[in-house]
Amino acid sequence: MKLIDRYLGRQILLSAFFAVLVLSIVLVLGSIFKYILAQLVDRPDLDLGFVAEILLNVLPFSLAITIPWGFLTAILLVFGRLSADNELVSLRMAGLSTPRICLSVALLALAFTGLCGWIKLSVEPAARHKLERMLPDMLYNLASKNPLALFTDRQVMKEIPGYLIFAEREEDHLKHFQMVVLDKTSRPQVFVIAKRVNVGLDPEAETPTMLMDLRDAYFELTSPDGEFSEMQPYAARSAPMPVGLDTLRDAQRKMKPETLQTPEILREIRNPEHKKDVVSSLKTEVSMRFAFSFACVTLGLIGVPLGITAQRRETSVGFALSLLVGIAYFLLMTIVEMMRENNSIRPYYLAWLPNLLFIGLGVYLFRRLAKK
Repeated sequence: MKLIDRYLGRQILLSAFFAVLVLSIVLVLGSIFKYILAQLVDRPDLDLGFVAEILLNVLPFSLAITIPWGFLTAILLVFGRLSADNELVSLRMAGLSTPRICLSVALLALAFTGLCGWIKLSVEPAARHKLERMLPDMLYNLASKNPLALFTDRQVMKEIPGYLIFAEREEDHLKHFQMVVLDKTSRPQVFVIAKRVNVGLDPEAETPTMLMDLRDAYFELTSPDGEFSEMQPYAARSAPMPVGLDTLRDAQRKMKPETLQTPEILREIRNPEHKKDVVSSLKTEVSMRFAFSFACVTLGLIGVPLGITAQRRETSVGFALSLLVGIAYFLLMTIVEMMRENNSIRPYYLAWLPNLLFIGLGVYLFRRLAKK
């Protein structure tokens, strides 16, 4: 029996490793590389260390999805091959029950559940928090050395809170400059056009401040009712405009539940100042973390009977089944997460619904299989 347990455990563990690797590259890292390439195209001054840091911080919460999915794929592949080769029939003829055959699978499911729980409850929030701060901190350090590098060529730049800027970037200046200054409610307040803008650092400012020297500039200010038409525009041959770079670091100060550690979320839930939608979002985040942690048990329970019933050796069949089951499971979890602020439907309870549905289906299929 130890030989059989080691054999099944080794086969599933090896298949799960390669499945997680393939799923991470195809489903997750592809979109991440697309984002990184877009940043490198917009800002060639970025170093490779920033790119490597993004990948290292994206990996934890991508593993929280690909580990259960890869585990499901491994079960479907291994048990599909065992069923097609009639090895399961031989084990049953030797007097082994289906639950006993799946003992190593159950132990691996518990081990992967512990790993996913550690990732979801501890590692992923820290990684998300670091990702939220990486781009603002990187832009701040970049602008503190060379403010011109902050601007992208012929694209709307909105990294500076309260500003929307579009310009063509030259080696030492900006041309065809257009800027909209927004108020606290994100409504347009000032509209600026300039033929040329020289960008540098203000040497007299106490904190790092970018100084934009607008040449041949044209200004329009909104009226109290928010319209541009009733205000008299004015022009200036040269107009300096300072912009504090500290606002770059303040761009992501808003509390996001997914970036908080679990003890911090529990403290925020008890905060009487939060509105019901905020409390609902916080509770849903905690429920989603624990529910995702049990994905390996849920998908493993439904994967064993599906793999045996398929009775195919082909790898493509196993991948196709895993994709269908995985997409259905994670789609339900995503739908619940989208309703996280709707307190009237109690989304923090609905977060457990996909697990309950799939566990119920898995138990039914497993019992039906064990009776054969």
